Amino acid sequence: MERKKGIQVLGINILYLVVALMLLTVGAFVQYRDVRIGLVITEYVLVLLPVIVFLKIKGESIKDMLRLNPLRAKHGALIMLITLFSYPVALFFNLIAMTIMSNFGKLEQLPVPVADNFKDYIILMLIISVSAGICEEVFFRGLMMRGYERLGKANAIVLSSVLFGVFHFNLQNLLGPIVLGLIFGYLVYQTDSLYAGIIGHMTNNGFAVTLGYGLMQLQKILGNAVDASAQAMPNTMQLMMATFVVGFFAVLGGTAAFLLLRIIIKDTKEGNERNRVEETLDDEDLEEQSPVEKVSVASFTPVFITLIIFVILGYLQIQQLGA
Repeated sequence: MERKKGIQVLGINILYLVVALMLLTVGAFVQYRDVRIGLVITEYVLVLLPVIVFLKIKGESIKDMLRLNPLRAKHGALIMLITLFSYPVALFFNLIAMTIMSNFGKLEQLPVPVADNFKDYIILMLIISVSAGICEEVFFRGLMMRGYERLGKANAIVLSSVLFGVFHFNLQNLLGPIVLGLIFGYLVYQTDSLYAGIIGHMTNNGFAVTLGYGLMQLQKILGNAVDASAQAMPNTMQLMMATFVVGFFAVLGGTAAFLLLRIIIKDTKEGNERNRVEETLDDEDLEEQSPVEKVSVASFTPVFITLIIFVILGYLQIQQLGA
């Protein structure tokens, strides 16, 4: 209990607002100048460094606070598979948002760099997969979930996941990250290791980078036959069709991911890792293991400010669609 007294919800929320503002200003500037170098600066300087400094100022153990506990190799492999099977689930929810937004006008491509050759592919894997996987998990599944534990573990998972989605500041890429955040958050609690979230995050982003690289190579092979279609965003009808197709695979993938998750749950119960109380998928059980404390609404003022900024940017994004 003493450890939790040093990490207050208000402090976590203030840090979230500060990092979000730096992302929208400094991060946007450096990425505009050079997207790759800018992404590295964003992840390590604007996202990771504030967490380390915050914990040092609070005098907290980085290892304990961030759950830097060993992860079984078996579980690491299962998490990679769970993430891959969950990819269509996250994509499905993003497609829902994109389909709705397409009714307001023509969608724009997300500003995500795509590898043109194998060297670029390796560089982007290091930046988008490895760097983002480490830095963002340290912030959200590490510090933020730990700080929100006083609200109950289930609430900590949900709130940190929603704020993770908001942190992308793009309506097209809001729901997918929230879904992934829920999955990574539960995996971190179930294994009591932040490495579970890091592996999952790296796998998801790595698959996205690989998919983009593969499509780029396919475009080169097929030449101009797909050049025009590759540059154009799909319309509402095409998005609806894609949503139904991806939804089918999301059901299959989600089922497979759940079955693999059950293996991890069974292992952690039988092994009683780190002498933790057995956890189940039942939210009520999660709450019982982490008593809910009363936190004033005022403590979430920084979060409300961030949400207002997100809504304003979302409104401008929709307005731009019809321009």
